[in-house]
Amino acid sequence: MTKLTEFGKAIRKIRIDYDTNLNQLANSIGVSSAFLSAVETGKKPVSAELIEKIINVLGLSKDEESLLTYAASQSVENVTVRTGNPEEAELALLFARRIQNDSLDLAKLKKILEED
Repeated sequence: MTKLTEFGKAIRKIRIDYDTNLNQLANSIGVSSAFLSAVETGKKPVSAELIEKIINVLGLSKDEESLLTYAASQSVENVTVRTGNPEEAELALLFARRIQNDSLDLAKLKKILEED
């Protein structure tokens, strides 16, 4: 059995709570069951559009919506930076690593970004 991402675990729990299976949910949001399965296992990325479709189709509560969105944010393992500037790419990757490791002082960062 393939390991589920945090998003995969969250969506599986929600599917069980809403008494729907993978095929039913996939059909109702307009994707194949193979695609949805690949998203659950991290082989395909989770998009905001996919999350929104799931929320709308199932009529999720705000708490369930928050759980699903947070789980999706925890399921991102790869970051792609598209820039022709190597310094920008390095900065973006450093930033992504700091966020992933929870070693970022968000208040300090906000202050720096707000400076002119």
